[in-house]
Amino acid sequence: MPYDAVLTAIAVATNDALSDHVWRYDTATADSGDPVADIAVALCRVANDFITTSGLLTRILTHVREHCGRQLDSITSYATVGVHSLDVDAFRLLQQLERFDTQREALLAWYAMWRRHRPVSRDPRVRHLLVQPYDPSRGMVALATDEPGLSWLVTPDHQAAHAHGLRSHDEVTGEIRLGDTGWQATAFTHPEHRATCPHLVYPLPVTDTDDAACRALLRWWALRGSEYWHGSTPAHLTTAEQAALTA
Repeated sequence: MPYDAVLTAIAVATNDALSDHVWRYDTATADSGDPVADIAVALCRVANDFITTSGLLTRILTHVREHCGRQLDSITSYATVGVHSLDVDAFRLLQQLERFDTQREALLAWYAMWRRHRPVSRDPRVRHLLVQPYDPSRGMVALATDEPGLSWLVTPDHQAAHAHGLRSHDEVTGEIRLGDTGWQATAFTHPEHRATCPHLVYPLPVTDTDDAACRALLRWWALRGSEYWHGSTPAHLTTAEQAALTA
């Protein structure tokens, strides 16, 4: 998993993109009678339990996979069955799978309760977005703005950069802006280029959603860094190539 088990489970279930266990900030007032703080404390506990179980389950599954591989090799190569502990492993595995499923449901229930009282981001000028909705394997981008509701600077994290074939991460790739026709993505590497170097600023096709606009930015820079780019601008791309940017 590119992120820890808690952030991954929340992303898959809710499409909330979290870079941290942000509810932990609410635990500071746990002794003041704040009910939200009590929810945050409970959420911290179940999150820690879920991470522990996820790690144990991963180790058990890895062990079983390796053990099964050795048994397969023994049977296919020598027509014999080697010494094994698969009966014990299977019992432990079933126990942990049940625990994992129960803890996941508890985690999501406590998180939903916490979200009724708190936004995902503590700062309205900064938020995170999954590049592909409900799919954390494609990474997330950080969106930052000095003009809330107008435009957002887009910065991919390490997983988004890796998933889209970018050479670097945590660097600005452009901006997205909501207009009359949809979300307009504009690619650049330095915000000041919008005023000083317009030839290094590339408007991309308009999309229906903010996540699609972010995907267009990442795909454009991936294309720019590939062997298939020959100095063309977005306006010179074929209809199919433009459609691929915003898919």
